[in-house]
Amino acid sequence: MEMGKRKQCISTVSKCQSLLYAAILCLGTASAWAQPPSTLFSQAPENYTTASHIVSTTVFTWFDANAGQLSGPWQPLEGRAAWTGTPVFWQDQVKQMMSANIDVMYVHLIPEFDQERTNLFQALNQLRAQGYDVPKVAPFLDPLITWDGQPNVNLATTAGKDAFVGQYTRFFNEYYSVNQDSAADSYLAQMNGRVQLDTWHVKFNTDNFTSLTRADVETRLSSALAPAHPVFNHGIHMITTALNPPTLTFADEQIPQFEITAYNSTVNYNNYTATQLKAGYWDQNVRNPGSQLPRDGGTHYTAAWNQVLNNSAVHHVNIESWNEYDEGSGIYRANPGAPFLKPGSGNTGTDTWSTTNDPLQYIKSTAAGARAFNDSPDRDAQILSHNFPAQMKPGQVIDASILVRNMGDLSWTAALGYKFGQQEFRPGEVLFGPGRFLLDDTQNEISTYGGIFRGRPVTFQIHLVAPTTPGTYLTHWSMLEENVSWFGQELDWTFQVVPEPSGLALATLGFAILACRLALLRRRAVYSDQ
Repeated sequence: MEMGKRKQCISTVSKCQSLLYAAILCLGTASAWAQPPSTLFSQAPENYTTASHIVSTTVFTWFDANAGQLSGPWQPLEGRAAWTGTPVFWQDQVKQMMSANIDVMYVHLIPEFDQERTNLFQALNQLRAQGYDVPKVAPFLDPLITWDGQPNVNLATTAGKDAFVGQYTRFFNEYYSVNQDSAADSYLAQMNGRVQLDTWHVKFNTDNFTSLTRADVETRLSSALAPAHPVFNHGIHMITTALNPPTLTFADEQIPQFEITAYNSTVNYNNYTATQLKAGYWDQNVRNPGSQLPRDGGTHYTAAWNQVLNNSAVHHVNIESWNEYDEGSGIYRANPGAPFLKPGSGNTGTDTWSTTNDPLQYIKSTAAGARAFNDSPDRDAQILSHNFPAQMKPGQVIDASILVRNMGDLSWTAALGYKFGQQEFRPGEVLFGPGRFLLDDTQNEISTYGGIFRGRPVTFQIHLVAPTTPGTYLTHWSMLEENVSWFGQELDWTFQVVPEPSGLALATLGFAILACRLALLRRRAVYSDQ
């Protein structure tokens, strides 16, 4: 076939395709995803610096239905057997932490319970895939358990340095084994762009730990991980214990961690002030006589938070702990009844979880304290995706949806007046429907977690009704708390309201389509003759 004829054929096909496309636009107004939700993974929005106000907690992973810690004084509301260590279990735990406005999780790192720890990382991935902005993670190395019963690790030797840093490398490899999306790096806890590492007492089970240097750690992590994850090229932020020296000489931050039985312990190190808060402590089920720091219904924990809020120097609050079970210091959702007394323990003590019999006593106290402490606004929202149509017919009704993520410290419920709406107060704004779209407090696990908490996405069903007058309409949409304020990211969306084509236009279009088909057939015949 000659090149000129081939170009004519291609031109005819192109013109016909354009005409057919115009016909479809004219006749059809079916909704399509304006922002295709091919993935809801997103970069973590926070970048912490030493000027940030951060709330963290320590998370232990030694749980399955019948193994790990089993003798805590405060039973989970759902029962200890429900702590299975599976991704489903961890999703619930993470949601509880999110409802407490927790920013960072320091995840316990020991050789045992690798699968349960990986399950936690998988749960984070599963939630992020749904649009959740989950807490960030960092490893909390436990040298005492890691090398229990083994020869001390000599940190003056290459082998000893490899063994020490290798624990952190294992942690990150477990994380990346189930977090392979491009945003995974951003959900590692970082300070001033440097990946955070935490450790308990290095003076236990190691020798010559003062010989371990920052370069020893950074070069090994960079070599092992940076080729795939450049974040490890930027150095580390090293966190250690604070009250029982000695510790690593290159520590960037010190936090009282499982070192003192006190509701509040504050340390300034390296011009950075961090505080440990503890809701209570009770280890009498596993030690005799053991010790106790009474909860007394939560009054001491609230007072400890008030001390933090009156100290402007504090920039990091670490809750000890989220779920240290046998030692009774966790703040998870618990049965508020009488504490469990292990038979044969000799334990005769007593305490009160909540003066109001509230399973969420410490989650709510933490959420309120964190709200007053952190840098997040009370009300904020991010629009993740929607399927608003670009065109509608006059008076047409279309049901659409929009996915919105809470980015503020206050949880949303219908009872509190939180809604998604069209901003009818703007001059010239024409409503496309009722203008307000409601939450359902019986859905979205609101009864379980108390509301749509910070970092959680929620879908609003939008009932669109086009005006009867054709034209171009610019509309504005966002979250609001009724009679309080509009807030968060706005969606500015233009609707083209296009009248139904007339009978003559339809006939003309039909003839045009028929002519297109005949032209294509002729060109195909010409192509066959060549």
